[in-house]
Amino acid sequence: MNDLDEIKNFGPYMVKIMNLIGIHSREDLMSSDYKTIKKNLIKAGVKPHLNIFYSIEMGLQGKSWNEITSNEKNEIKKILEGVK
Repeated sequence: MNDLDEIKNFGPYMVKIMNLIGIHSREDLMSSDYKTIKKNLIKAGVKPHLNIFYSIEMGLQGKSWNEITSNEKNEIKKILEGVK
C-alpha cells in the first residue's frame, strides 16, 4: 500500500524519491530515521536538501512545511550533521 501521497506536503516528487529509497508507506517512513533517509537519498543520487526533511517532519505532524519552527529546523540540522 502506497499511502505516502496522503501525507501533507507529499506531492509526486516526494512520493517518487521516498519510493526510490524503499519507503512506500507511512509505516515505512515512521520506521525509518533521518540519518538513514539522508544516506539512502545520497546513494540514490538525490541531493538531500533540508526542505525534504522539513516536509517530512511537518507532514507527519499534519502541518504545512512552512510552519516549521526555527527550533525544529535546528534539531533536524543537528541530526543530519556529519551524515555522508
